[in-house]
Amino acid sequence: MRKLLICFFFSILLPSAFAQHLIQGRVFDAQSKKPIAGASVYINNSSSGTSTNKEGEFSLTSRNALIELIVTSVGYQKSSTQVSLPLQEKEVRIELQEQSTEIEEIVIRGSLKDGWARYGKFFEENLLGVGYFAENCTIKNKEVVKFQYSEKNKVLTAYCTAPLVIYNKDLGYELTYDLVDFSMDYKTQMFYFAGYALFKDIGKGKKKFEQNRRDAYQLSITRFAKSTYNLSWADDGYVVRKLVKKENEVRRDAKAKYSEVLNTVMKKYNGQWGRFFASQKEYTEQMVSDMRKQMSQPERISYLMDVVKPEEVVRRVDGRDDLMWISYADFLYVINPAAFEHSKRKMIQQSAYEVTVLYLQRQEEGVVIDAFGSYFPSDNWVLNGHAVNFSKLAFLLPIDYVFSEAEGK
Repeated sequence: MRKLLICFFFSILLPSAFAQHLIQGRVFDAQSKKPIAGASVYINNSSSGTSTNKEGEFSLTSRNALIELIVTSVGYQKSSTQVSLPLQEKEVRIELQEQSTEIEEIVIRGSLKDGWARYGKFFEENLLGVGYFAENCTIKNKEVVKFQYSEKNKVLTAYCTAPLVIYNKDLGYELTYDLVDFSMDYKTQMFYFAGYALFKDIGKGKKKFEQNRRDAYQLSITRFAKSTYNLSWADDGYVVRKLVKKENEVRRDAKAKYSEVLNTVMKKYNGQWGRFFASQKEYTEQMVSDMRKQMSQPERISYLMDVVKPEEVVRRVDGRDDLMWISYADFLYVINPAAFEHSKRKMIQQSAYEVTVLYLQRQEEGVVIDAFGSYFPSDNWVLNGHAVNFSKLAFLLPIDYVFSEAEGK
């Protein structure tokens, strides 16, 4: 169950964007309206979590202006609530719906017995990532992962009977990850996964972990989002250009002409191409061969346009000093900082000039960003290219991670 709780204030009433906001709330049964004790409550992608008391009450703090509050309890559906801080109301009220076990039992019965043997490697590489930190990132409870494959639709899906426990030896985190969606459509070659993460810091203060975390942050979409909030793409080393994709007219025209010729061959010559070529001079074998080659070209052609300034696509959210909104047509072609080339860290050095393409699934909705690079709705900003691998779980940092640009250089 997803809910949206956003409270707008006039900027004169807002505290500093860097203050810790108090989040108090209560969790109830949606039917009986009775409080639920022992429910797990945490801020998604953070290290901040707690449990409700016997009155269903909880209390958390966050520096962010936008958070996603996750609530789970045995026997109930999980709840996801987007919250804008500071709260206008005294507390957040969350109601949980009872969980039906029938659907889960049907899904379990339909899972593949040899699922992990067949798809385990694919699952790990696409959930955790590949190379660098992914090599030392392990799923501790692989037995909870189940797979289904639709031969008809050519779609692979994975689900978990319990939250995944992931140990990251390079970043020093133990991650509890509640997988919501994991699907691969082999027809369209589209892959998607989503879930909720709670971090446990098991490496705080250790030099190795701190350096690795700085590296992960440097290559994260969070850094770019924070740069977007600050309107500082150029200062932070990013080169951002507009990318436009237009219909390939050569392919379109060739497809239309070939369809016309093929229709003639099938109807007048009973599908015999030899008779067709022998009886007319308008279309030669070479011309038809060229049409087929043109038809195999990409459906759309990409054109790289001028450099984009953040002020052209970003504006402040009305009534908020601590939220920015980005919306644009077409695509953003983001080139990593050239300064990465001079880093002593191999992972950073090899990422210089690498490209990430960003597009909005719903342009009119855009994305709202806070001062720390958290953005909502996260599924609306789609990544392609370099940042994809570095957005996987092996490279993920909690939103309450504190990065110093000075230390990171």
